[in-house]
Amino acid sequence: AEGPAQYRAGNFVESRKLFLDCLEQNGDQVEILLPLAVMGVREGRPAEAMDFGARAVEVDPEDPEARYWYGRALLENGRPDEAKRQWEQGLQLDLGHLGILEGLSRMALTEGETAKAYQLLTQLQRQGLDEPWLDRLLAEIAAGKGLWVQALDHTERAMAAEGPNQADLLTATELCILAGRKPQAVEYARQAVAVAPGSRSYGSLGEAYFSIDQMDSALTYLRLAVEQDPDDSRFRFNLANALEITGNLDEAGTHFEAYVMMVPDDPVGHFNYGIHLDKVGHHAEGMMAVNRAIELDPGMLSARVVMAQMLENAGQWDAALDEVNALKTLDPANAAELDAWSQRILAARDASLGEGMEGRIHLLHMILPSQEVVDMVLQELEVGEDFASLAVRYSQGAAAAKGGDIGWINPADMVEPMKSVIAALEINEISPPTEAGGLYHMFKRLP
Repeated sequence: AEGPAQYRAGNFVESRKLFLDCLEQNGDQVEILLPLAVMGVREGRPAEAMDFGARAVEVDPEDPEARYWYGRALLENGRPDEAKRQWEQGLQLDLGHLGILEGLSRMALTEGETAKAYQLLTQLQRQGLDEPWLDRLLAEIAAGKGLWVQALDHTERAMAAEGPNQADLLTATELCILAGRKPQAVEYARQAVAVAPGSRSYGSLGEAYFSIDQMDSALTYLRLAVEQDPDDSRFRFNLANALEITGNLDEAGTHFEAYVMMVPDDPVGHFNYGIHLDKVGHHAEGMMAVNRAIELDPGMLSARVVMAQMLENAGQWDAALDEVNALKTLDPANAAELDAWSQRILAARDASLGEGMEGRIHLLHMILPSQEVVDMVLQELEVGEDFASLAVRYSQGAAAAKGGDIGWINPADMVEPMKSVIAALEINEISPPTEAGGLYHMFKRLP
């Protein structure tokens, strides 16, 4: 009786001695083993805690509290998988055990199982645990899944329970912007400035004004944020964008340049800087910046579109075509529009070179390795597939990556039998397969 009394009073040294005496005299009992496991966890004796926890579960495997503390001890000993198994078994015994629910939810977060973590934490709330930290954790999970309104609701619950603080107000500001509640974002950011004026609050207020297109106010507070903390890359980047929009190009360029030096691996930073450089007439430098964005993120469609436009404007036709062909692979849903863009680039290239004259015709060329492949191509053409797209997929020719485009050709320069085949083609007509040198050739004449 004295051991539990000392334990409840927090006299762990004395209670531990008494509990160990009890074990020696009376053998294993869960009401003795369990507090010994708890003290082992809390006082930094993980091996001892694991031993007592295992014995407590062995004595009473139906006790969820024993499984909870045994799991805690296993976790302290670096055995998370075993801890998880104990907690899952404990949860089957008591679906409302707060400690197990919290432990499993945090473990799920660590393992990236955010949906499971959210479900467990919500269950904690249903069991009556209504703590601000729990709402903040739920808000973080919801935000990670893009559930902005849900995340905002949890953040507002935390603020209602504890009163507003700077961190919660700044989180609420950002979530309001993402959730489309932009005027409300301004109000939260103003409160953040009132609670804790400084670079973070000023910057957030500037972003909130930016979101509702009040650019003068946005510039005022973003400049304040950058002045107070020149190393804050986020607010510097947003200041550069606001300056660009309002036509303050020289100042925008200064901040874009500073940003890409601060965050050299951000593709969006290089992309926006490239657009700025192109706008102010530094076209080559702009292309270098956009190309750096593509190197950092090869799947960044917007950067590839702008790069193709820049190359086209610079008259670098073949490079522009390569970029459009890369877009066809990355964005097949817009293949028709991209095919039309390719044709416009080809027409511009041909016009600039003065081609299409003196008997020359514009051709796409496909080189196929076997009759089997020829048959597949013919079947796909019959159902409406595009010749250029098939050339990219099947042709073994050097121009395959460009949809088989070999430019303007004079049939007189070709050898038989291809010379006769090409000369007979009408505009937009596709030639029959022609065998030569063990390979099969097909052509399409373009306007």
